[in-house]
Amino acid sequence: MNPRERKPKILVVDDDADLLELLVDTLDTIGYEAVGASGGVEALAKLRESSYSLMITDIRMPDVDGLQLLKKVRRHYARMPVLFITGVATRDIIGQASPDGFLAKPFRISQIEQLIENALARKVDSFASRMPRVLIVDEDEEFRNTLADALSYSQCLPFHVPHAKAAMRELENGTIDAVITDYRLSDMDGVTLINSIKQRYPDMLAVLTGSSISPESIKGSAGSAAVDDVLSKPFRASEFLDLLGRHGVGTGTGAN
Repeated sequence: MNPRERKPKILVVDDDADLLELLVDTLDTIGYEAVGASGGVEALAKLRESSYSLMITDIRMPDVDGLQLLKKVRRHYARMPVLFITGVATRDIIGQASPDGFLAKPFRISQIEQLIENALARKVDSFASRMPRVLIVDEDEEFRNTLADALSYSQCLPFHVPHAKAAMRELENGTIDAVITDYRLSDMDGVTLINSIKQRYPDMLAVLTGSSISPESIKGSAGSAAVDDVLSKPFRASEFLDLLGRHGVGTGTGAN
């Protein structure tokens, strides 16, 4: 590392105090500026206070686990690479989170340094076509969870809420690329919700879904012009992914 270059600042997150201290000391020794956080809540607070080049986090933590933490980071700090500390890199973890690398226990200093260098070197390219962030609005919890799981395995970052009011609050929390909402919601119908969303976020892809829903069935209803596309239930996750592709979401040309 060139001594004249600014040291990359790394946030290390682990609820194991001994391992946290070891990692911070190790990173400082090999030339990085390392800051420790004892869990996900503290990590989020530190991210709000300062900027970091990279984050290394344990997966299993009691307050906010590594998967939840990465999900928040992907939304609010999308250009920051994240490495997981884990014993086994399972398909479930890869599908749910898609981190930028794994630090397997036990690890050697040379492995840490190489993994960090690789993640920092490919940062710009890896986020050029970042994961689409999708908001699912549906009162059927099983449907929400099933679609969210399927999208996670397909390199999307899903968020889901049961009602229209919750959706509007979620949209204020950070960038969303696409929203898919059921037509029948108890507090507001899906067309009205999409119309409200489009008034505030005109470039966001808005998809309406529901049983026997079609463009013809909503034609003429107030606000229907705001609906970008329609998917009739039941549908496969692949159909929704194809729809995202047709509208340029997830290809580097979608809404930001």
